[in-house]
Amino acid sequence: MTTSPLLYTASKLTAFRRVEARARLSRYGGDCYAFAMLAAGHVNCVIESGLQIYDIVPLVPIIEGAGGIVTCWDGGSPAKGGDVVASCDARTHDEALSLLQG
Repeated sequence: MTTSPLLYTASKLTAFRRVEARARLSRYGGDCYAFAMLAAGHVNCVIESGLQIYDIVPLVPIIEGAGGIVTCWDGGSPAKGGDVVASCDARTHDEALSLLQG
């Protein structure tokens, strides 16, 4: 899931499309709802670009508490916002990061 591909810069959209091409189903919309769906086990991966600190920091303990993983696209901490990927498990997260990084 992502809020909208219209929010990505051209280079970030290219990276997102690599992941989307491997996904069985892609959904747009939802903002923080997408992260809640991930924590509830209904979504495998959420990818966002350009998040503010207040967009992601409150969601990190919810995602991690549900067994998920959330990082920036480079694998670093999402604590400052930016480009964020959250996944249901390590395998999915590693694959998403690999595809996002090219």
